Amino acid sequence: MKKLLFYFVPAVLILNLIACNQVSSENNSDDAYHWQDHYVKTESYIPMRDGTQLFTSIYAPKDTSQNYPILLQRTPYSCRPYGEDTLPNRIFHNEEIVKSGYIFVFQDVRGRWMSEGEYENTKPPYSLFDSTQTDELTDTYDTFDWLLANVKHYNGNAGMHGTSYPGWTTLVGARSNHPSLKAVIASAPVTNFYFEDFNRYGIFALNYLPVISGFGTPRPNPVDTAWWVNKNDSYGIIDSLNIQPDYYDFFLDRLSLANYEDILDSTDFFWQFIREHQDYDTERQLRDWEQYYNDIECQVMVLGGWNDEQNLYGILNSFKHIEENSPQSNAQFVMGPWSHGHPTRGDSAYYLGNVFYGYNLSTEFMEEVEFPYYEKHLKGLRDAPSFKVKLFDTGKNEWAYFDRYPTTEENETFFLYDGKMNKAYPEIPRVNDFSSFIADPLHPVPYIEGDDWYGMAPKHYFTDDQRFVSKRPDVLSFETEILSEDLTVLGEIKAILDFATNLGDADLYVKIIDVYPMNRKPLDTDPEGVKMNGYQQLVRAGYIRGRYRDGFDKGIPFTQNKKTSVAVPLLDLFHTFKKGHKIMIQIHSSWFPLFDLNPQNYVNDIYKAKRSDFAVAMHKIFATSKIVFPIKK
Repeated sequence: MKKLLFYFVPAVLILNLIACNQVSSENNSDDAYHWQDHYVKTESYIPMRDGTQLFTSIYAPKDTSQNYPILLQRTPYSCRPYGEDTLPNRIFHNEEIVKSGYIFVFQDVRGRWMSEGEYENTKPPYSLFDSTQTDELTDTYDTFDWLLANVKHYNGNAGMHGTSYPGWTTLVGARSNHPSLKAVIASAPVTNFYFEDFNRYGIFALNYLPVISGFGTPRPNPVDTAWWVNKNDSYGIIDSLNIQPDYYDFFLDRLSLANYEDILDSTDFFWQFIREHQDYDTERQLRDWEQYYNDIECQVMVLGGWNDEQNLYGILNSFKHIEENSPQSNAQFVMGPWSHGHPTRGDSAYYLGNVFYGYNLSTEFMEEVEFPYYEKHLKGLRDAPSFKVKLFDTGKNEWAYFDRYPTTEENETFFLYDGKMNKAYPEIPRVNDFSSFIADPLHPVPYIEGDDWYGMAPKHYFTDDQRFVSKRPDVLSFETEILSEDLTVLGEIKAILDFATNLGDADLYVKIIDVYPMNRKPLDTDPEGVKMNGYQQLVRAGYIRGRYRDGFDKGIPFTQNKKTSVAVPLLDLFHTFKKGHKIMIQIHSSWFPLFDLNPQNYVNDIYKAKRSDFAVAMHKIFATSKIVFPIKK
């Protein structure tokens, strides 16, 4: 079924997280709690200040002997099922919260599904610049006004929640500063689509191409079914015969981003926006929501995971900005080992791919953090979680607590030469001052093994074993000696590559890898049939389209064969490389088909590149290149 997932729900892998659509985790025993016996559903169209009406589903406790707080989610992914007599399997992922009694409210955002109006992806806060304009800030505010006036047995205290895009609407709601909104939990919030999800530091996230139509296909009228077109035929998928294309070969055959007109055409407004704004121009900058998270008044918790490939940028940067610029929000931060959407799954043993992180991590979050958080701030019951920052060390598999987001004063620098990560650059001039590799866009470096078809990148690739590419001639590998003591990295890693190419453009990828000992003894938690000794676990990856090395607002060609410094962005990491392990750095110039291919000949508009623009290049990484780790003692 994974090949069908993206056709029916156009999400940034939130698809199984929307409370209205989630599969119930409750058992079927006679004494199980059945929420449907305790709640009643109503539906309303809530008018906004400009007259646009937003479809809203409300699930309220049948017990009317007391008043209840509201938990609101605003989503572009539909608050199905529609119809007051049609109930979902569950209304919230945390059964204890459901049992405690809340009014659960779900709303289709403007222009999506059953709500009126026009949709704009991560719509800028126009009302902050022109009070006559409407946006998600004003829509949230107007929604809370209506709820206060129209919902019976509402105690006047509201919270918000959501993951990914609904994580963004949650922080937007917090920024609206409606007086009834007391506390929010924003999980994996989108913050800036130029640096996460669809684009990454000037590169296009090719693996997202199959879901773009769900964001950019015009919707003539409010509808309760998907209005974008199934493109199975274009991908070569034949469901009746269970035929799928080869994942790698399908995208390689297309090669250029100009060759997807049968899948995405000029009517797709989101695809056209991406193509027309390949630079970080004023339109892109206007949609950087980090800059707007100032003066938030309600209690905020940002929730995420170190292995969230999709929205790690938004998780980290939204919290850092709120912590600095909205001190009255008393912002709290929980960062586990999770991937996208996993903090509230309630699973027992948590694995991401082959890597085991612990037992009951999400269950403990829901029971010990989420439940008392809402109970305290919305009902005045229990003690709220008192920590400020709670971070998971993905190497030790343990939690650590901090008074604020930690910064480290000590760094450890490694220079990259002779296949090693060296702590010093040699004083004596070296004969071979660089490592070189051939980059062929017709034979790009794969990001995942196998040829299975994916609608979007599978989450496990972010911890996958890198042995399948480490011996490729177009992948440079540098590693430390066996570590004699633990080395804990906490913070943002710096990768400063002294680079040269014989053509005009290049993409650069830097991977941080934890190399397990060859004499590692098997553990009871090891997945069956997987060789874990010598495992090369990916723990962080960074990348940049080289033309943007001096700024993302304008591309600049490389001067052929000239040594040029390129800082490759690497987001924060909290990982202990254990004694007996090694650290490896891999460098290459493609990661396919996770991201699009650089022609390597400089073309002004890569989205219009011709097949003839793609060429083989010789790249050099000079020995002065370095990786700087922030070290926690």
